[in-house]
Amino acid sequence: MPTVSIVKSQDSTEASRKAISLLGGPDRFFNSEDQVLIKPNICGGVPGKIGTFTNIDIVAAIVSLLKGKVKRITVGEADSSMYLANRMLKETGIADSAGKLGIEIVNLSQGEMVEVPVQDGCVFDSIKVSRTVSSSKVVSVPVAKTHATTEVTLNLKNMFGILPERKKGKFHSKVEPILVDITKTFPPTLCVIDATTGLEGLGPIHGDPVKLDVVVAGDNAVATDAVMASIMGFDPKKITHLRLASEKGLGPISLDEIRIVGESVRDVKRKFRKSRKDPFTRTLGRIPGVGHFLVHEAYVSAVRSWKRKAAAQKA
Repeated sequence: MPTVSIVKSQDSTEASRKAISLLGGPDRFFNSEDQVLIKPNICGGVPGKIGTFTNIDIVAAIVSLLKGKVKRITVGEADSSMYLANRMLKETGIADSAGKLGIEIVNLSQGEMVEVPVQDGCVFDSIKVSRTVSSSKVVSVPVAKTHATTEVTLNLKNMFGILPERKKGKFHSKVEPILVDITKTFPPTLCVIDATTGLEGLGPIHGDPVKLDVVVAGDNAVATDAVMASIMGFDPKKITHLRLASEKGLGPISLDEIRIVGESVRDVKRKFRKSRKDPFTRTLGRIPGVGHFLVHEAYVSAVRSWKRKAAAQKA
């Protein structure tokens, strides 16, 4: 039975440490020979808009738990239709934080790539990724948000970001089964969801921040997402990629089949407003180049909107 921990605290560093401790601590997951890749949600966020990208304090807390216990720690993100990883790693503060912590940052769209076979894939026969991904144990650290295409964006959607292609919009018409293929081939060793401040409404970038002061961690990506989705007021069985993943045997989505420690779902639950779905997005996304254009334009629009709002608040 997978274990998922829920911790509520205004101190995100302490919440992260306690959430991992409740799972058995870092020694349960890692040893001194391991290379570890921490995969936050960076390219899916708007710089300065808290709740759209992973809290760097949570990344730092994970690094502090792992330093001296593993062979190598990297923090990585791939380019996206929204923005280039190098720029976002800098603008969100991850690069600066990594430098202070003495760890490497990696652009997962650059460097040596390897082709990894997918067993009984839904869409892919193989997946091309950075060698850093294929040779590392992955700690997935998404921020809890609603999403116009996938209802929620949590661990499974966060791992979509390991694909090195920038024009990921071409995958959006089949994104749910693709998320299953990625999770099956590259299951995160440890999942830590940043729900200190999440996003509701027009997610993953246009929505409104929701301060929860919660960190949810787990030893199975599907189970961890099911718990977080439930906290957000969603029925995991109605979220397509979670249902497909569960049917493939990648993890349970019924809370009765998950060992939950720490806080209860009931005590931290806060119903998130859903993101409006555009019925034309998937159809248009099948046209070469159009999916990338749509996602990029949505991001540019979100950045402009946030900058206007931030400027008005300062005035």
